[in-house]
Amino acid sequence: MKKRIVYATVTLILLGSLVMFGVIGVYKTENGIVLGLPDYEKRDIHVSQVDLDVLARADALLSSESGWSKGRVSNCLQSEKLDLYCALERASVEVIGKYIHRQPALQEVRFAIDDHYRERWTKHRLVDFNSNKDTKFEDIKAVLEKAISIVREKLAVYNAEL
Repeated sequence: MKKRIVYATVTLILLGSLVMFGVIGVYKTENGIVLGLPDYEKRDIHVSQVDLDVLARADALLSSESGWSKGRVSNCLQSEKLDLYCALERASVEVIGKYIHRQPALQEVRFAIDDHYRERWTKHRLVDFNSNKDTKFEDIKAVLEKAISIVREKLAVYNAEL
């Protein structure tokens, strides 16, 4: 009996730690409360040509370091210098007509940050990564290029399946 109590306690502590540190979350769904990743954090998201267009436009908006802001930009649609978040927001508005926070294009950028620079963000991947003291313009361009590459690969697979 003591062993079961110890195992149950350790299990609860481990699960609590995973939730507390953001590794997994507790989410309410139509099937009740679940433990795990929300759908938008799953990497098998479906992308479209629009996502590639959004990423290409964001990449063009950040074509040179002189147009990049290391600090947070307060008005994304009117600022001359853009941080990564604002470049993606403005690109979304220009391409789609509105900003969609969990647009697959933006998720692919977030995944690229996770894969290569996980230590450079705490709460808001795009903003924290951009403003991190170690992030350079080349890093911004690298995550955009990685996201573009992933979207192109996914589109090629979709086209091959047709």
